[in-house]
Amino acid sequence: MKRWRQGFVGFLLKGLIICVSFAAVFGVTFQLNQLYLREMAETVIVVTARRDLLPGEPLTPDMLQLAEKPAFGLGSDYEEDVSALMEKGPWYVGGVGFGAGDILRPGRLSAAADHGGEWRWAFTKQDDVRLIAVETSLVRSSGDWLWPGSVVDAMVYIPGKDNYEDPQPPQIIGPAEDPLLSNLRVIDKKNANGLSLGEQAREDAYSRDMLPAVVTLMVDKHDLDRIKALIKYNEEGRIYFSPSAE
Repeated sequence: MKRWRQGFVGFLLKGLIICVSFAAVFGVTFQLNQLYLREMAETVIVVTARRDLLPGEPLTPDMLQLAEKPAFGLGSDYEEDVSALMEKGPWYVGGVGFGAGDILRPGRLSAAADHGGEWRWAFTKQDDVRLIAVETSLVRSSGDWLWPGSVVDAMVYIPGKDNYEDPQPPQIIGPAEDPLLSNLRVIDKKNANGLSLGEQAREDAYSRDMLPAVVTLMVDKHDLDRIKALIKYNEEGRIYFSPSAE
C-alpha cells in the first residue's frame, strides 16, 4: 500500500512538472509570436527610389520619394529624410543600382570623390559650360601644382622653324598677347592612362602613373574662340600652366 501511494505521488509530480513546462513553453511562444506580429505590423517612412537608378548616375532629389515600408528586417542602412541625405552628398548611384520602389541604401551610394570630385556633380547640373582637355606634362603643369578648382593662365611656347625661305624664331605667347589664355578653370587632371589624379594620389607613393598628362578645363559654353585657341596652341606648340592668385 505504501509503495502504491509513493508511486501515485510520483506520477502526480511528473504530471505537474509536465503541465508547468508546457504552460511555460506556451507562454514564451505566445509572447514571441505577439512580438513578431507587432514587428511585422510596424512600419517606417523611408527614402526610396522613384524610378530605376542606374549605376554611376548623379543622385538628385527628384529621383527619390518617401514610402512606408515594414520595419521588420529593415536594418540600419536607410534614410528617413531626402534633404538630410542630400546634405551629406553629393552622391552617385553605386555599382549595383536600385530598382523603382527599392529602399535607398546609403551604403550602396558613392561619394563625389569616388567619381572624380565634386566638379563632376557641378558640371552635370550646369547647362552653360563645356569642357576642353589640354595635353601637358609634370613640368608644364607647374610641377603638379594644379588641382580641381585652380584658376590658371596659360603660356604657349611655339618652336621656331628653320626654313631657309621663311625662317621663324621661337615664340612665347601669354595672356598679354592673347587674352584667351587667361583665367582658365581647372577641374580635373589625368595621367596617360586616363585616370584622374586626386589629392590622395599625390600623397601616396609617387610613380610615373601619378604624373599628369591631360588637364581638363571648364569654359563658358559659348566661348568657342577660347576652345579653338587652346586646340590650336596645343597642336602647334607646348602649353605651360601658371596658377593665378584667385
